Formats: sequence, C-alpha cells, structure tokens
Amino acid sequence: MKGRQKSSGSSSHVRFSGSERENAHDRWYRAVAPYYDQLYDRSRTARAYPFLQHLFLRYGPIHEVLDVACGSFALDLPLVRRGYEVVGRDRSKDMLRVARGALKAVGRNADLDEADMRTLHLSREFDALLCLGTAFNYVTSPSDVRRTLAVFRRHLRGGGLLVLDLTNFDAWIRHPQNARAVVDHQAPDGTRVAIFAFNEQERRKKIHQARFLTVVQKGRRIDIRFDETPLRIWAKPELDRALRTAGFRPAEWWGDLRLGAKYDRGRSPRLVSVAVRT
Repeated sequence: MKGRQKSSGSSSHVRFSGSERENAHDRWYRAVAPYYDQLYDRSRTARAYPFLQHLFLRYGPIHEVLDVACGSFALDLPLVRRGYEVVGRDRSKDMLRVARGALKAVGRNADLDEADMRTLHLSREFDALLCLGTAFNYVTSPSDVRRTLAVFRRHLRGGGLLVLDLTNFDAWIRHPQNARAVVDHQAPDGTRVAIFAFNEQERRKKIHQARFLTVVQKGRRIDIRFDETPLRIWAKPELDRALRTAGFRPAEWWGDLRLGAKYDRGRSPRLVSVAVRT
C-alpha cells in the first residue's frame, strides 16, 4: 500500500506510510477496478460457485451470507442469482461501484457498503462469512488478526461457516519469480493494463512485501503507478492455531476455491480454510 501516482508517461518510486499509503492503494484500485475481474484468473468465478454451493449444502442450512471483502461482487453474484441473501462490504469505493453496476446489469439488489473488516459491526449474525481473494493476508499485525477474527466470530451464528481464501506462500515462494509480468490485458474499450511484480522471496519472514508497477493506457494517456503492499504469510499450522484460539473449529483445507483441489503445501496456489464457529 505504498506509492505515488504519476501520469503521462512519468514513473515513481517512493515510500509513504499511514494514511498516505492507504490513499495510494485506493488510487490503484481506482485505476484497475473496471478491469479487475479480467486481469488475473478469469475462470475463478465459474469454479468458485460450485465449490461454495457444495460447502453451503454440507454445512447448511445457509441462507444469509456476509462477504467482508466483496470487491467487484463477481464471486457473490452467482449466489444472489440462486436465492442467497449476500451482504457485501469492501474498503474500496471504486470496487463497490463496479459491484453495484454488475448487480444493476442483471436486475438484482444487494446490501453493499464501504467498511473495514477489522472494525466491521453490523449488529446481526449470518449463516456463513466469506473472506476471499487474499484479503485476509492484508491483515498483518497480530493485534489486527485477533480483532478481525473476533469480528468474524461476532457476525456468525453458532455453527456458522467461515471460508478463508489466502495466498499459499509455501508454494509461491518455492518457485520464485522476483520480477515478472503478471498481467498484460487489453479491454474491449481499448484500454491496456500491464502489471509488473517485484517480490521478496523469503519464507522465514512473517510479512511478504508485494511490490508492483501498474501501467494503464487509455488512448494517448498513460498512467503509471507504483504500489507496495505488506501481506502476512500464513502456513496451515499457524492459521489452524489462530482459528482455534479465536473460537473456530477448522473442518476442511483446500488448495483452491475449486472442487477436488486438495491442499498441497508445496504446489497448491491457494490456502483455503473452512471452519465452523464454536
């Protein structure tokens, strides 16, 4: 979450802290929000719905779902279409704008609003809570981890389901690519988005610094942004202990939001925890 915005072909490499860092990350989302779902794994939504539906049927009845980092709502929209009540919260106004547009396009409504998962308070409980797409990795300090897990527990009914989807750093760091082109995308309107990542590859560290340079070209305008984001590195045993301490019972571990994706520490792209509120 560190960086400074430049445009018209200029670049930047500078560090900020505190609110400046958060504002820089907000600006990054503003640049990529309309294209976000096309930048990475385009089949993720198609894989995720059968996976979530499978869990909801096994641990149900589940009708009311809270997504604490809903982003563009792409993973939630199939649930809404099939009758689930999904409440979405996210820190990015720009991602929420995309989410509302997606709902409007299919004639659906949902309760969406801006909020931080560390301090969320909705005064109600849900049957299931989703925290997907690496969002929980962004919670880095031990105190914030405890606060966030307490928020999750407070918003779940007894026996409610918690689905955490994290980056599996064990596999990611084992096959390092310190500088790599993550994205080279051209949107239907002609906008091009390129993202280059520069990453530290040390598993013994608790925090991974994800650094990336984003280039967005619209016609003759080129916008270049540098962002540096700390991500907490979780291994399965550490996450298991944290969940149990917070009042959850880990029930299943998966290697992706996909049916059949068994968790393999050295190979799985994701670390997906399915836990029950005790």
